[in-house]
Amino acid sequence: MVRAVLLVLAFALPAWGWEITVAFTNDLHAYAERLVALGPILAEADLLLDAGDTWEDTHRATGEADARRTLQAMAEVGYHAMVLGNHETYLGPRLLGELVASAPFPVLATNLRSTLPTQRWVLREVRGVRVLLLGVLWDLALVWPGWELRDPLESVREALAEAPAHDAFILLAHLDFPRARALAAALPECDLIVLGHNHRFLEEPVWEGNVPIVQAGHRGEAVGVVRLTNTGLASYTLVRRPAAAALLLPAPAG
Repeated sequence: MVRAVLLVLAFALPAWGWEITVAFTNDLHAYAERLVALGPILAEADLLLDAGDTWEDTHRATGEADARRTLQAMAEVGYHAMVLGNHETYLGPRLLGELVASAPFPVLATNLRSTLPTQRWVLREVRGVRVLLLGVLWDLALVWPGWELRDPLESVREALAEAPAHDAFILLAHLDFPRARALAAALPECDLIVLGHNHRFLEEPVWEGNVPIVQAGHRGEAVGVVRLTNTGLASYTLVRRPAAAALLLPAPAG
């Protein structure tokens, strides 16, 4: 009888070990050709994410063609999700709505209420691991008529209360670094924050308590690679663009 109960508990409790590889970009700013060059390394990851400011670059005065070309490159590489950044909002509701609707992966905006076909959260099963993805934006975003940009922390907490059971929680965040650190401090249950907006080439994670924050520069000059396990972040590597072709991703265990 005792043995039977122990067997039931063993199958019911999420005590099994797992490991997944997460690759990410942020602040691509419509450099589709650089994304294509990074494609081979990105495609090897179990989960491929982007932290926003992906489809527009005011410095180069990019337009609709650049945005669509970048989205097509993301589709070919095989992204699994992204969050809107402030530069996406500069494209305007019509074009942005068309881009989001045509994306073959979820576009997250947990704290944005609008008519855009974005999602508050998405659950991805990766190598048997249920990964919950949320995404928030804030600083310098344009709020068009009929839109409401809500407090990121409040929105994340509401989404977590409604989201299904999961084994890991990754937050895509496009906002200033101090705001990201405050968010991490308030969300100790978060396994990883992939950050955009500040264009930092973080060689090491920035830890806020037990929550690691990572960021991979800007404009396709680098990609971040994370090994995430059931006990937390196992490793993080920032790979600069010239070295990307030489990197061999470690094979996940199991």
